[in-house]
Formats: sequence, structure tokens, C-alpha cells
Amino acid sequence: MGGNSNGIPGSNLESLSTPVSIFIDNDDNLFVCDRDNVRILKFTPNSTTGIIVAGNGTAGNESNQLRGPKGVAIDQYGDIIVADSDNNRIQKFVNGSTSGITLASNSSINPLGQMKDLHIDVNNNIYVTDYDNNQVVKFIPFSSIGVVVAGGRPAGPGTNQLSGPFGNFVDPNGTLYVADDQNFRVMKYFPGSLNGTIVAGNGTAGSNAYQLTRSMSIIVDNNGYIYVADYGNARVMRWTTNYAAGGVCVIGCTGTSGGAATQLRNPRDLKFDRHGNIYLTDQGNHRIQKFLIQGCSSG
Repeated sequence: MGGNSNGIPGSNLESLSTPVSIFIDNDDNLFVCDRDNVRILKFTPNSTTGIIVAGNGTAGNESNQLRGPKGVAIDQYGDIIVADSDNNRIQKFVNGSTSGITLASNSSINPLGQMKDLHIDVNNNIYVTDYDNNQVVKFIPFSSIGVVVAGGRPAGPGTNQLSGPFGNFVDPNGTLYVADDQNFRVMKYFPGSLNGTIVAGNGTAGSNAYQLTRSMSIIVDNNGYIYVADYGNARVMRWTTNYAAGGVCVIGCTGTSGGAATQLRNPRDLKFDRHGNIYLTDQGNHRIQKFLIQGCSSG
């Protein structure tokens, strides 16, 4: 779906170098946050050659540049929104433009550290995971000042705390899910609440059905099933609404990291397309993989 099949990084338009985030639009176009090539690539359906739609391939802080981008999404207007992490800013690239507009940036009244993920909900609100400040911040349309909707306290294992959060996901009801990486769990927050509930992982690193080792990304289907990119175990786990039953491995279940079609190496981001397929950034193999999971319902 993107990247070389041999797992070798590259910088041409058929290659990727440490892909960290993806987005699939309703026309099945795939957008890839190609971190080490400091660019966003767009792959049209059935194409293995990308088109540069943001970033010029050179790290910098000019309007046409990115530095360490870590998240990408498309808003309701077709504009590209990027978590330009190492520049501590959120950039918008109006559809067809290669010059970005800064929507929000780090300041004394709006602390914004290393962003690890970016999500846009059905109301065009932007959610970014701020790893440095152990929080998820929500930006409503046309506002450059964010509101903390999860974490925001010193790192810790409490239900109102996060520790090194990575991915986030917001369902159509506004329920927020956070991959709480250093606490080895996934947290769920109902709208308006800063107290979360553990819905995946048991808080200790490991590889059994109840554990995660570095939770990087989550998506939730229409059944409420939670899919977790378990980075350290090179697999994707699925939890049903019965948290106590533990998770089931659905992708990368060989028990070893690798480059074969059945293996993953450092899975980073997950997304559904409109057909219910799962797309995955197989970061360590510098490729994007596509899977159809039985029992998956995405809409």
C-alpha cells in the first residue's frame, strides 16, 4: 500500500522512511506522515507512487516545511492538518496548497510539547496527544488555544493521569480513547470527564492476553471493539467491551518481529477505511499494510 516490500527505507515517491501516521479519506486516498522524509504523501487507490502534498523534504520551520511530523488527518473541508511535532505547531494545508497555515503553536498560555498523534472528530475539533505534558488537548474550530481533555497532571498511573501518551481516537459520540504508552494501557474518557477507565492492558508490560508493551495507537469499531497497536510486541490486539476477558491478537500473531507478510516490526498507527479494512503503519519495515479483520465493523 506504500513503501518498499523489502523493508528498506528510501526517499523516492515509492518509498517511505519511518512512517508514523496515516489517514484514509472517503475516496480511499491514503495519506502518510513520512517522518524521516519530512513530508506528507498521498497515495490514490491502487497506486504505489505517492504525491507530496505537504512538506518539501527538508526539515525546517518555514510555511512549506515540516520538522518531525507525527500526525496527519483531513478535515471536513478537505484540508490537510499536520502535527508538526518538532516545530511544536499544528499546520493546515488548504487543499492544493503546499504552504501551511499555523493553527496553534507552543506558548506560555498554550503549552504544546511533542505531539505524537492528531485526530479530528465529526465536529471538526482537533485532538492532539501531547507526550511531553502527559495530556490530550482539544482545539475547537477557529481557536488557537487548546483545552485539556485528558491528563494534564504530573505523569502517573491514576485514572486522572497519563504517562507518555501516544495515540488518540474519538468516536462519533465524543468519547475519547488514549494509548497511555508508559502505563501500558488504553484509557477511555466520556465527554466532559477527566477521569478515565482502563479498557485495554493491565498496567504492566508483557505479552499475555491482558498486557501491552508500548501501546501506540487505537481505533474503535461500531461494536465498541478496541484495536491496539502493541508496538513492543509487534502485534495488533483486539479487546471487546468485556475488558476482563483480555485481548485477542488479530495481526502479527507469530510471536516474533519481522518483515514477512504475517509479521510486523514496530506497528505504530491504525486506521479504518470505509470498507472496514484496517491500514497499519509498519514503522520498522517502512511500509503500510492493509488487513481485513473478520468481525470488524467500522461503519
